[in-house]
Amino acid sequence: MTTENNDMSTNPLSGSFGTLGDKPNVVSYAPEEADPILNAAKDILKQIPVGVKLLEILQKFNIPVKTIKGRELTYTTPDEQSIYMVLPPKAGESPELVALTLGCAIRDVEQSVRGFTKPDPELDPIEFASITFSRTLDIIVNMCQIADELKLNLGYTKPLDIVDDLGHSGIYKAYKDEVGHDEMIDILVGSVHDEGN
Repeated sequence: MTTENNDMSTNPLSGSFGTLGDKPNVVSYAPEEADPILNAAKDILKQIPVGVKLLEILQKFNIPVKTIKGRELTYTTPDEQSIYMVLPPKAGESPELVALTLGCAIRDVEQSVRGFTKPDPELDPIEFASITFSRTLDIIVNMCQIADELKLNLGYTKPLDIVDDLGHSGIYKAYKDEVGHDEMIDILVGSVHDEGN
């Protein structure tokens, strides 16, 4: 992470792969603590075109957003129909990062409510990988779009730093260059392969 972001660990994408499970140490935020943080994030999303669309999805499908305390700003969608935002103690100090994470979470649930659900682990491995990469790429491109609009429309730079910190600068460049889906998949697969070495 860049030094600008050392005060709060952020990974908007870890939620698409994580689950809450039956962990007894999950601690919910009280509404009076969480509501101002979520409302600030929503207020930011209302100011960018992609954010407006995502908030419309949140309302149209009546997607519940719950908050829990954690060390890293992220989310999880355990039932593919609701969002659990994981908020660290300093989350309220970076509402643009909460907005970025909430936007990714909404997109993740939107995929499922529109029928593009997470693949069954029993699927053929190639089909499983194809669906997983397509879903992941869609969320990453959405994240790049949110970060880009936050920078261009509102002057926030931290979301683009997060995109870069997560290793998605190649996908961000491809998004800006408006490349096709297949080329973006190649970039994603290449970045995953590079991380594995």
